[in-house]
Amino acid sequence: MQGAAPKGGSLSLCERTCFMTLEELEQGIRELEASFPGKTQVDFKVLDAGEDAPSIQQNAEDQVVSASTIKPAVLACLLDTLDEDGGSLEDLEEVTRDVILDDSLVFDYGPRKASLYEIAWWMIVNSDNTAANVLMTKLSFDKINRWCEAHGLHRTRAGRLMLDYKAIEEGRNNYISPKDFERLIVDNWQRAKAGDKKAKIFLSMLHGNRDYDALLRYIYEDPECWHKSGDLDTVAHDAGIFQYQGKTWFLGVFTSDYDMTKTDYEKGRAHIGRISRLVFDYMKEL
Repeated sequence: MQGAAPKGGSLSLCERTCFMTLEELEQGIRELEASFPGKTQVDFKVLDAGEDAPSIQQNAEDQVVSASTIKPAVLACLLDTLDEDGGSLEDLEEVTRDVILDDSLVFDYGPRKASLYEIAWWMIVNSDNTAANVLMTKLSFDKINRWCEAHGLHRTRAGRLMLDYKAIEEGRNNYISPKDFERLIVDNWQRAKAGDKKAKIFLSMLHGNRDYDALLRYIYEDPECWHKSGDLDTVAHDAGIFQYQGKTWFLGVFTSDYDMTKTDYEKGRAHIGRISRLVFDYMKEL
């Protein structure tokens, strides 16, 4: 049978590409996980395919430190807050010198006023931490957390600003789960299809993401992808919706709990890419 593992060995990535079954896909993912010195969480689901749509869930509900994958929840909270308060994405916000972080690629030349749209755009597209901190401060952790709870994101919680290492030492952090990320983006996907303006803005920003080194790392076919990545020294995540040749699917791969003597977040991102390549090959033949 095509796609079956040869006796006494496992399949290579290339050998799996023809007529792979869901069971073979899951086996391939587990083999990749077994060789990775850390925890892997996988949430895969074919969208727009009914109740029996193919899916794989591996530790998808487990809460984990989010890194930048919390930023889409901040964006969604901002859009709803502006709608409720009569504000606009064109409203200007002061980005002061004291909030500009050393790693900013867009506010590095000094303080200025910027529209909320621009700040939100950089937060998602460049994962700019200064932009994220401006919006998280404007909204407050309490508002973000209440918004997440109200929208079923029970494992998503904001507890610190970006690059606030003192907060981490004090036990405060930001958290999410792959399943919460799926709930957030799929909800916006469905609402955008129904014409919801806020959901379309949300997705347009995730579509603009300029990070190609994790989920998209080994994919040359140029699919449409709406996603957000995030990493710290000991975590690397990427999750989003793919669309290719009329097929649509969600994939989130989160890695954490590294053995730092054997790996780091760059190797974590490569691991994410290998799993994504495997899923992409499965979807091409589905």
